[in-house]
Formats: sequence, C-alpha cells, structure tokens
Amino acid sequence: MTAAQSDTRSEHRSEAQMPTLAQAQSQLRRHGRSFYWAGHFLPRHSRYQATRLYNLCRQIDDLADNASTPQEQTRAGKQLLALQQAIIHSAPAQSPLAAQALDLCQHQPLFRQALIDLLAAVQGDLQPVQMDHWPGLLGYCYGVAGTVGVMMAQLLEVEQQPLALPHAIDLGIAMQLTNMARDVLEDAHMGRVYLPADGAAGRLSAHALARGDTQSRRQAWQGVLELLERADHYYRSGWQGLGFIPARPRLAIAIAARVYQDIGPVIRRQGPTGYWQGRARVSGPRKLLLTLASLWQVPDHTGYVQHDGQLHQDFISCLNPRPEPWYPEDVHP
Repeated sequence: MTAAQSDTRSEHRSEAQMPTLAQAQSQLRRHGRSFYWAGHFLPRHSRYQATRLYNLCRQIDDLADNASTPQEQTRAGKQLLALQQAIIHSAPAQSPLAAQALDLCQHQPLFRQALIDLLAAVQGDLQPVQMDHWPGLLGYCYGVAGTVGVMMAQLLEVEQQPLALPHAIDLGIAMQLTNMARDVLEDAHMGRVYLPADGAAGRLSAHALARGDTQSRRQAWQGVLELLERADHYYRSGWQGLGFIPARPRLAIAIAARVYQDIGPVIRRQGPTGYWQGRARVSGPRKLLLTLASLWQVPDHTGYVQHDGQLHQDFISCLNPRPEPWYPEDVHP
C-alpha cells in the first residue's frame, strides 16, 4: 500500500471501496451458498447491508485463515489489531476494509462493540488452536458468530432489542457449532482443534486427525455428534427470537436457520466413515423444501418464551476484556 493510499480518510471514501450489491452477492454466492439462497427473501436494502456484513466478516476471517507462516501471521495480527483500534477510536480509515467496517457500524454502538469482539476472537486463530473446555468454545463461538447475530439485528432494525439480542446471539452460536461439526478435518489441516478436551472427543491432536489416525477420528466423531446436539439447543433459542424481526426479513433469517441446521442431519447420515470423505451439504431440492416449510412455520410474538440465561452463563466469564462494559444480557430490564 502506498503512502497516498494509507492517507485515505473515511469521509473521502471512493465508490470503489464500497462494494456494489452485485459484487457483494458474487462473493456471497461463492463462499456462503446457504446465506445466498436465504438472501433472496430479504428486501433489497436489507440484502445489500446483510451481504456487505457477510463480506466484511469473510475478509476478516481470511486474514487469519490465509496466514500460514509466522511472518504472515504477524502481519495479519497487526492488520486485525489496527482495524480493531480504528473501530474502537472511530479513527480515519487507513484501508478499504476499515472504510467498509466504519461505514457499516456508524452511529450503532452495539454493532461497533460486537465487531470489536469479533476481531478479538479472530486474532486467536492466528495461533494453533486446542480448545480445552466447553465454556471456552462457547465464548469463542460468541466472539466469531454470536457477534454477527448482534450486528444483523442492528442492520435489520429488530424490535425490542433487550429481548431479541440474546436469541440473535444464540442463532449465531448455533451456526458456528454447525460449522465446526462440519469442518473438523479442514480445521485440523490448519492446526486447529475446536472439539473441547472436556467433551466427548477428549483431547485430540490436529496432526493425528489430518493424517487419518483411526482412533483420533473415532473420538472426533463422538465430538461432532456432541457439537450437533448442543447446536440444536441454540437453534431452538434462536428460533424463539425470530418474532422480533420485521416480517419480510424474518422469513429470510428463518430460511437461513432451517437450511443451516439441516447440515446436522446430513452429517449424521454420513456416519463415522462417510463423514471424512467429503463436506456435508444441503441439496438444492432440500433447500427448496425447507424454504416452503418456513413459509408457515415462522414464529411471531405470540407465545414468546423468555430467553434461557443458562445458554450464556457458561461462557460469559470466558469473553475477552472489552474497552467498555458491554454484553447484550446487560440490557435486560
């Protein structure tokens, strides 16, 4: 990056720095097919904002995921930290990524703090990951995905946020647990084991999983099933909060939730042998069926069930320190 590019200020962002709807959707279609499918049911403006958020999170994830050498990891760490500091201090944008982040979170303090939390969590992926316990795993899931639930809630202008935000967090956590259940082998190749050592899988070696050690993979399969079972609890809570979302976006989020949750049954059907042969995917016809089912299953405010605080209690103490006290449960009346 040249000195002139580094001096770009947020108030002078060029149109090239802000992706068009077509550009944003192109990225989403390549990297997030379930979300791309559900996005068709969002109003145009909400679809653009949600797609921009997805792409921002994708770029942040890629900074960590694509850093394979110590030098690359150091450079990525500096970029993530600089972006985090720019958001904390509302500093002038020093990169197109910072410009996108600041543009999305302007005038939205909850969005801003959730993005800060996400950046803190992603920085942990720059080193080999060995998850010791469930509270730490759930805290990580909050950091990289529950935060996205908070940010989406801001973009979609959900109602009664003190009640809605805990459920939005739970839907994000559920989807992240599904991701982890699906991607154990892929993560192992990057030196990451998210299956908690105090869970069904026990302590595992990323190297042993990657090279195909039979006993390690047998243990990991039990951990995968445990992740999916825990994810279903968070999906139920996330579903209970959908009634706070305006009607049309509500359908899109319901479809995304149903399609993503359906990855679990696909994994279970693969079994302990087939699981390692290929990534689980929900077929096109199945997505269509789930979409049609969502048309008459989407909940409203009727029969709202109070959020189960136990879902968050185990991991609140594991969250990274923040520059200011904040957590969505704090806004409960």
